[in-house]
Formats: sequence, structure tokens, C-alpha cells
Amino acid sequence: MTEKELLAKLLADNENCLKCGLGRGRKKLVFGEGNPRSRIFLLGEAPGAKEDETGRPFVGRAGELLTELLALAGIDRQDVYITGSCKCRPPKNRNPYRKELAACRPLLERQIEIIKPRVVVCMGLVAVHNLLDRRARLADVRGRWFDGPSYKIYPTYHPAAVLRGTVKAHVMVTDFRRVAEAVQARLVD
Repeated sequence: MTEKELLAKLLADNENCLKCGLGRGRKKLVFGEGNPRSRIFLLGEAPGAKEDETGRPFVGRAGELLTELLALAGIDRQDVYITGSCKCRPPKNRNPYRKELAACRPLLERQIEIIKPRVVVCMGLVAVHNLLDRRARLADVRGRWFDGPSYKIYPTYHPAAVLRGTVKAHVMVTDFRRVAEAVQARLVD
């Protein structure tokens, strides 16, 4: 089976997931999208209202900004794979609880296993805690390379931080450029 077929089967096997309470309140499971053979895997936090309605990751304001930031870094959104740490929207856009992240973790790990990225970019503290270290402070790990099981992990901010004005856009553009250059130069094989 191709990566695309494997991802389609994984989605079909999980689209009615009720492993945690979030499954009962969602409109649509937000599985992920993009290039199934991408070397860059973008990991966000959890779906918002627009994502829950459409079943697509990063389609709200933060998603529009993400697309712009990627473009400024020379990356086409269609060339990367994008998903969230949690596949269902938490009520009132709260951060997902540990047990909710744990329920989605096998699905996330299987997505990574199928896609085989060179780099997983953790966007935001939830993604960093989920994949790297649950005690990490984003300010301490942002912009540094870490070893994952079969890929490098690169923490950066979530695009929502730019929308809130707590982070300047150029910081994220620099991070995305650094990731793209490392992948192109095969520094992260």
C-alpha cells in the first residue's frame, strides 16, 4: 500500500473514535492533511471551531497565517504534512488534557510512522509537551534540534502566538527556513 492508502485506512479505522470524551462532542475528526511523503511534519495542538466544522487542520485564522509564514520561508503548504496532537476539538478551545492527548498518541505515532518525516516541527507548547518533554518550557527549547525515534524534533511557536502579538512573525519564518534548509541539505537524515 502507498502512504496515501495507508493514511486513508488509518483515518477510516479511527474516524468514529471514542477513546476519550472529546469524540462525543466533535463534529468531525481532524485527522491531518498534506503530502503523505513529506520530509517535514508540522504538529499543532488541537482543532478549533473551523477545523471541527471542516475536518481539516489549520483552516482558521492561525491556519491562514501558517500558510503565509510557510510561504515566506519558501515552503508550500501542500508540500508538508500537518496535523494536531489532539484530533478532536476540546470545549471552548481549552488545551487538551493529558488523557485526551494519550488517546490520540497511537494515531499520531502511526501517522509519523507512515509518512517517515525527517523533521517534526512542534508548534506550540502542547505539541512540545506531547512529543518532546512535558516539563519543557517553550522559551528553552524553541529553535533547537532534538532527536526523536527516527526523526529530528524542532520546537517553535504556534501561529496563534503571532496573532496574539506575543511573537513576531519573522521568528517563525526564520524557524521554518531553518527546517527547510536542514531538510534540503540532508542535515537531518
